[in-house]
Amino acid sequence: MCGISGIYLEKVEPKTINLLCKQMLELINHRGPDEKRIINHKSFSCGVVRLSIEAIHYGKQPIENDRYIIGFNGEIFNYKSLIKKYNFSSKIINCEIKLLLKLWELKHTKFVNEIKGQYAIFIFDKLNNEIYLFRDPYGIRPLFYYHEKNSLVFASEIKSIIRAVNNDFQVDVESLKQISMFWTNIGKQTSVKGISELEPGSCLVWKSGQVNSFKFYKEPLLEICNYNYSKTDAKKSFFSHLNNSVEKQLHGEVGFAIYLSGGIDSAAIAYILSKKSKKPLDTFSISFQDSDYDESEAQRQISKFLGTHHSEIKIKNSDISNNFSKVIDHCETLLFRTAPVPLFLLSKHVRNSGHKVVYTGEGADEMLLGYDIFFENRIRKFWSKDINSKYRGELLRRLYHYLPQFKNSRYFKIAKDFYKKTLKNDDNNFFYSHLVRWSQLKQIASYFNLPSSEILENKLIEKFKHTIPDGFSKVNGDVQAQYLEISTLLSNYLLSSQGDRMAMANSIESRYPYLDEDFVKYCSLIDPKIKAPIISSKKLLREAFKDKLPKNIISRPKVAYQAPEAKCFINNNFVSENAQDFIENMDKIDVINKKNFSNLIDKIKNPFSSQRLGFRENMAFIIGLSYFNLNNSIKKWQFKQ
Repeated sequence: MCGISGIYLEKVEPKTINLLCKQMLELINHRGPDEKRIINHKSFSCGVVRLSIEAIHYGKQPIENDRYIIGFNGEIFNYKSLIKKYNFSSKIINCEIKLLLKLWELKHTKFVNEIKGQYAIFIFDKLNNEIYLFRDPYGIRPLFYYHEKNSLVFASEIKSIIRAVNNDFQVDVESLKQISMFWTNIGKQTSVKGISELEPGSCLVWKSGQVNSFKFYKEPLLEICNYNYSKTDAKKSFFSHLNNSVEKQLHGEVGFAIYLSGGIDSAAIAYILSKKSKKPLDTFSISFQDSDYDESEAQRQISKFLGTHHSEIKIKNSDISNNFSKVIDHCETLLFRTAPVPLFLLSKHVRNSGHKVVYTGEGADEMLLGYDIFFENRIRKFWSKDINSKYRGELLRRLYHYLPQFKNSRYFKIAKDFYKKTLKNDDNNFFYSHLVRWSQLKQIASYFNLPSSEILENKLIEKFKHTIPDGFSKVNGDVQAQYLEISTLLSNYLLSSQGDRMAMANSIESRYPYLDEDFVKYCSLIDPKIKAPIISSKKLLREAFKDKLPKNIISRPKVAYQAPEAKCFINNNFVSENAQDFIENMDKIDVINKKNFSNLIDKIKNPFSSQRLGFRENMAFIIGLSYFNLNNSIKKWQFKQ
């Protein structure tokens, strides 16, 4: 794992370019505190800060030969098997970076179809003055870029680019619009105007001042025409495929640990790892002082059952308010919830415990249908066939049994009436599964000076449509919903703001066995109704481990990981320093609707109305606060003469 950066500037002294590259790397030293190396060639300078995990003594980078310079961030899990496949000398090609250079010389851009892992790769062609950038299929590792005229700047984190470019960067209001609706940026959009993100599974080619990109990875979910596995075959084969996925990622010369969430996803990975570990597995988790968010009882039960060496941190509301600005500094984007903050503190604890590598259960919900939105989609479609049915809408109560508004009969009637308006799909809307979630835009937008919510919604949906692959319209509704979750919340939030950015802030590499390419392809060959029939979340996964884990962990319902939000910053007798600073400077933030936001803050302060604070109001407050903090971070990172 590493942090990478590169800069090509014409008509600028090489000495200056080298200095800028050094400054870029200094800002992301947390990504790779073990080693630093820079290579210069005329108008190009690039470098890597390295977190040494695999081939510790041989894997120094970047490297170069007579024609190419290459560096990367991440892991190539199949590099040893590729050395054997191509009969390369293992004495000469003895690490990932040397294998990548050799494959590049052999296959050029098609080399990326051979490698399996999580990565961001750069290659500079000295002869033709060309730069190539590659990013792994699900965007586990970040890669950003800025180009203007005959210059290109790229890095693992946005702050490095801002430091290198003499420009007045600002938070992009387009990002605020997208996050208010989709909960994340879409496509190449970032929260900093003028800076783009290389999309997952893509290659960028910079040549003669022009940037072009293409997708090299095709999502298997959209490529499969027929399901190959019967229910019986799927049950028999599932464990071995997941086991193989974990086995392939047991990669490196350092130890490993795992995050325990309390759910089946991480418990299953922990079970497999515990069988492969020669000593008790180290497990880590988050508990909350606020019992509404705490899952520590389930976490401890899993640890005790597996005999792990367990450690947890207890999060107080003040921990979230005190660390929120630091988290924005690392995630470099607008946030809609505070959930990354505890993960930032957890990775710090893991690092202090002596680890560099941690496994997580991320990706299981998307690949195996774990989220409520998948089943809500099924219920709405079923209900739409008989809108006046007294019973079909009642399925929502079974699905959302844990939500207060679905427990109370009066509030449930209001919820049912709301859902009833969303059932029709006469025009076969691409985004039917997510329209209920996205309808939050109207309320969120009211706290900001944005265009009419209806006009804005249509524009955002049209923009999103342009990112959707051709095969999307040909697959069933379950798969469409899966793809939308993968291409929005998974890649740009869960693997980024809650994933790489929080882990690497403390020099921790996270790994995701559920996102192994072979495992994803296997899952795509199984009918969604086998993976999760009716409203049974991840039933295939649960059945595969029913004889391996405690019964109540197997049957435990999906619990969304969340953290306390607005009340961490403001209550009737307390305003955090960060929130106070935000309130005092609200008048300077043009995009904020001062009247509506002030009313929201009053509601949060009020001990009675704050109890009725909804998800959307919490979301609006966190977006506004993160906008303020991100602007402050950008000013801090700005170019210095």
